[in-house]
Amino acid sequence: MVDETFLKRKYKGVLLVATALDGNSSLYPIAFGVVDSENDLAWNWFMRQLNVVIADDHSLAFVSAGIPQLLKLLQDGKGIAGLVAKAFKAYRAADFRKVVTSIFAITPQIGKYLIDAEVRKLACCQFPGYIYDIRTTNPAESINSALRTPREFPVILLLDSIREMMTRWFFKRRTLSSKHSKPLTIAVEKKFDRRIEKGKTFKVFPVSDHRFLVQGDTFDSSIDLVHHKSRLQCLKPHTLPDDMYTTASWRSTYEESINPISVPEDAWKVPSHVEKS
Repeated sequence: MVDETFLKRKYKGVLLVATALDGNSSLYPIAFGVVDSENDLAWNWFMRQLNVVIADDHSLAFVSAGIPQLLKLLQDGKGIAGLVAKAFKAYRAADFRKVVTSIFAITPQIGKYLIDAEVRKLACCQFPGYIYDIRTTNPAESINSALRTPREFPVILLLDSIREMMTRWFFKRRTLSSKHSKPLTIAVEKKFDRRIEKGKTFKVFPVSDHRFLVQGDTFDSSIDLVHHKSRLQCLKPHTLPDDMYTTASWRSTYEESINPISVPEDAWKVPSHVEKS
């Protein structure tokens, strides 16, 4: 996620931020840049610097601030904002088309704008890469909020405040992840627990001796115990999430310390494989 925030020091300026989320749904700052103002030249420079630490890849996704034209249209269309949000959150193409059809029925102007604006970049079920259920720049905005006071500092003090914040976060998360013994991160384990408890409330109706209809709160599904027997026997929920949500990956994310500048480099403790890379 990329975002910007205005600096309040004597010479003003803008702080550009790029951040991600780790496997435990915590903010993971990637890059910061101080520029004179927010313009194409500044963003071009920032993205070139970002490319030094993050290689370009077909699965790489950027989330930026809302499209001004869309925001203006939503203000003019009563009750449309909720439908647009529902369309963007839809995981199934059929559900997405159904909501977009409803939008067209209410206000063709917004419906046409969504299509022309390339919905594949906006909707979960249409997106070609991996966005991990992230649809807003809220994480980047949260970083800006955490730096609300340092934004008034001179640039050097601002950058050291950022370093101090990251030093604190990395140590805390490294300690937390080292004590976690379950296969998936804390946030994901809790999500699994909630889903399992919710699944216990689903109604199951027999269709035949081996076929059943499972009625959920939103969708109905059918299952054939004979056809799916081998798959059901070996299915382990904890093997389903992406590798980034595993505890092992979470630990590796924070194994390197963010060192104060006052500590000489030869005293830094850097994992061998990180040092080689």
